[in-house]
Amino acid sequence: MTSFYLAVAALVVVALVLLLRPWWLASRRSASADSLPALNAAIHRDRLGELERDLASGALAAADFAEAREELERQLIDDTAATEVAAAAGFGRGNAIAIGILLPLIAIGLYALLGSPAAVLPGEVQTQRATADMEQLTAKLAAKLEQSPDNPEGWAMLARSYKSLGRWDDAERAFTRIGPELNRNAELLAELAEMLVQKNNGFDDRSRQLVQQALRLEPGNMLALFMGGGDAFGSGRYAEAAALWQKLLPQLEPGSEDAQMVEANIAKAVERSGGAKPGTPRRDALAGAVAPQDEVHRAAASKDKAVAAKATGKSVSGRVELSAALKAKANADDVVFIFARAVDGPRMPLAAQRARVADLPLDFMLDDSQAVMPTANISSVEQLRVEVRISKSGTATPGKGDLTGKSAAVKPGAKGLRIVIDQITP
Repeated sequence: MTSFYLAVAALVVVALVLLLRPWWLASRRSASADSLPALNAAIHRDRLGELERDLASGALAAADFAEAREELERQLIDDTAATEVAAAAGFGRGNAIAIGILLPLIAIGLYALLGSPAAVLPGEVQTQRATADMEQLTAKLAAKLEQSPDNPEGWAMLARSYKSLGRWDDAERAFTRIGPELNRNAELLAELAEMLVQKNNGFDDRSRQLVQQALRLEPGNMLALFMGGGDAFGSGRYAEAAALWQKLLPQLEPGSEDAQMVEANIAKAVERSGGAKPGTPRRDALAGAVAPQDEVHRAAASKDKAVAAKATGKSVSGRVELSAALKAKANADDVVFIFARAVDGPRMPLAAQRARVADLPLDFMLDDSQAVMPTANISSVEQLRVEVRISKSGTATPGKGDLTGKSAAVKPGAKGLRIVIDQITP
């Protein structure tokens, strides 16, 4: 933003220099022009004196003298008039000052009226403004629907608005207000399933049922196919995931980003299906991740993670601790969720791990092998944040009284993170 304003200031200065240059040149000329009348008068007096001397000496007749004097007077009048016109046409100091003040003001006014001042604001400020506008529009729509609730399309629009704002509970309630139309519309069922996955940081029984219901209604529904493939992949059913995504691919524009992403998903699912038995759940998938409960399992899991990290390349690691002030508020068997999430992007975790409070303090490592979606992993983002939640309900869904902590924004590959659980969800 600073560079933009500096560039604008430089352009204004250049414009002022070009506009005021004629005034500056004229002011220099006017300094010499001020002495012209006196100089012209002195020259004419000298010539008149010469004529008078010629008349006195008899070198010039009286008639010729009178004619020469009239000619001399006409020249003096013409010279004086020309000087006055030049002075009148000069660029006054007041005009220059007016231009210097008004030009920047007019430029600023026109930009405020016709331009986009908000475009030069920092990204966070723009996002905040857009969110505030969205909140206002959503509140108006909600109030209107409360007055006229028999409007399935309106409730669907409200649910999508709440979903885009991350207001999961409100979105879920809005979906339920759609009525019988919800269970007859595959797209709405798939959208509700997607919202629940985002809310719960992964698939659960209900979201899986919704995806299957959507596919029964519309076997070719794009969102349901994508979600179904993601659930199958995250549960270790790689062949099923590849089959679902294969049905989705022909519906996408060839060569588009979506098509390339699905192609990459299929390739990874096919690759993994060769070494994974269909129906065998992945140990670290978010939907069913369970922390090892004994030292032997912990050592095996640590070894598996190290091998996976070496194979995939990108990971984040560090240590999770529970602050002394909150230890009394956590039970040894409370579930701890550790997950990486993109700083700019959807809430779907890039990788996740599950443990118990009894395991804290805990050294963790998250990597691409723990991705819910094969192309939505740690390697696919520029910045991420590691978040930790001690869940009172035992699920990944945020709830009142949960204990939380998070890291600063880091790049994939970051090591030595220290995350302290020191906040309570109100």
